[in-house]
Amino acid sequence: MDLPSTLPETTACTGTCATCPAVGSCPTRLVCRCLQVTEETVISAIVSLGLRTVNQVRQATAAGTGCNCCHREIAAYLSVYASSSSPAICSAK
Repeated sequence: MDLPSTLPETTACTGTCATCPAVGSCPTRLVCRCLQVTEETVISAIVSLGLRTVNQVRQATAAGTGCNCCHREIAAYLSVYASSSSPAICSAK
């Protein structure tokens, strides 16, 4: 799956996903380790579906439906890639 061409500029990958400082810099990085959901999947869903909340990302990708530890990281992706300027909301289960 290719990332949409409308994504903002990001920092180039430094070689290993664990050390990449920028959101959106490593498409194969696991955002949700429980369900093996990658950064590419999360960003693509946010951009193509117009997602604005953590709960919407959970429903569209399953990321964050396991242990919930990645909610803060999902919110960071939303703050960069969501089309709305409103803050990302972490919805209850």
